[in-house]
Amino acid sequence: MPVRSPARKTPSWTTLNAAAALLLLAPAAGVYAASGHEPPPGAPETAAPAATAPASVELPTFRSGLWEYRRTFMRPDTGSPQVATTRKCADPTVEMREKMEALKKKGCQFAPLKRTNDRYISSWVCQTPTGAMRFRDVLLAKDADSYLDVSETHTRQHVTQQKIEATRRGECPGMGSGAPLAPNRKPPRRP
Repeated sequence: MPVRSPARKTPSWTTLNAAAALLLLAPAAGVYAASGHEPPPGAPETAAPAATAPASVELPTFRSGLWEYRRTFMRPDTGSPQVATTRKCADPTVEMREKMEALKKKGCQFAPLKRTNDRYISSWVCQTPTGAMRFRDVLLAKDADSYLDVSETHTRQHVTQQKIEATRRGECPGMGSGAPLAPNRKPPRRP
């Protein structure tokens, strides 16, 4: 007779999807589905693995400041890509590490981070009430001020693809990293 483990609270699909989107919008190494599928069209190609891989791969380091994220999101059922651009003060390296830790605390299982030249490949699986969600991501670290992130999310119901082009635009106005951007206000007119 199979032994059942005690029921544990699992995060909802919506929560995990939002967390994954935040992980990708915030900087860092992202997510392709670890299901053995081919990368989506336009994904950076990965080179053959090196003969000897280092024991531990570190994420790339990005400069904090004002970052612009151009996100292209594609679901097979919508047909056309959805594009959005966001600007925020951020430290991409720190935010990505924090979001990965948050997903680990929710029970997501990460495969070891892999690196080939300037490409960082990560994958993880999160359990939800409707089944496993598999993520695979390729991060192309251009330099400390820009990167390209191409990812896939696989569920039993569908596959979504996302591409994020991230560029540091300069120093943060105001209080530094994490500070909200103040709206541009015009000075009052004088009569």
